[in-house]
Amino acid sequence: MKKTTKLIYRYSIILTGLFFSVNTLAKTADENAPLHIEADQLEIHDKDNFSIYKGNVIINKGSLKITGDKIIIKNKDTKLSSVHINGSPATFYQLNDLDEAITAESKAMDYQARTGMLELKDNAKLIKNKNHFTSEHIIYNTLKDIVTAGKQSSDATQKPPRVKITIYPEDSALPKNKSQE
Repeated sequence: MKKTTKLIYRYSIILTGLFFSVNTLAKTADENAPLHIEADQLEIHDKDNFSIYKGNVIINKGSLKITGDKIIIKNKDTKLSSVHINGSPATFYQLNDLDEAITAESKAMDYQARTGMLELKDNAKLIKNKNHFTSEHIIYNTLKDIVTAGKQSSDATQKPPRVKITIYPEDSALPKNKSQE
C-alpha cells in the first residue's frame, strides 16, 4: 500500500510538470493551484515510466482543464516526456494572464514536453481568444505561440480537407462621434 501511494504521488508530480509546461502563456496563478485528477481506472507502469488513466478522465489545475476517455503520460529521467489524450472529443482549456481563453478539442491530442508542441488530430479545433481554427490536423507550438493547420493527403487524386479560420478584429480605440454619445 505504501509503494502504491508513493507511485501515485510520483506521477502526480510528473503531471504537475505537465501543467507548468503545457503553455508558457498559462495563467501564473495556476502554478500554485492544487492538481485534481478523476478517472474510472488508473494503471501505473513504474518500470516503463508511464501511466494510463481511463474512463471519463478529468484533470484540473487552476484554470487548466483537460478531459479525455484515455490519457497516457510518459516520462523520461523523472521528467515529463509526452502526453497522449484520446476522447470523443479530447479537450484542453486554459486561461493566460490576460484572461484570454485557449481551447482545443479533437479526437486525439499529443503533447511533447521538450518542444512544447500540442498536436490535434482528427476533427481538430483550436480557439485562441475569439479566433477559431478548424482542420483535420492542427499543431500549436505553446512555447512560441504558433499555429500550423492542414493535412497533406497521401492520395494525390484526393484533395485534402481545407483549413477554416475565423479571425475577429481587435476592439478599436477609435473616438466616438457625438451622435454615438
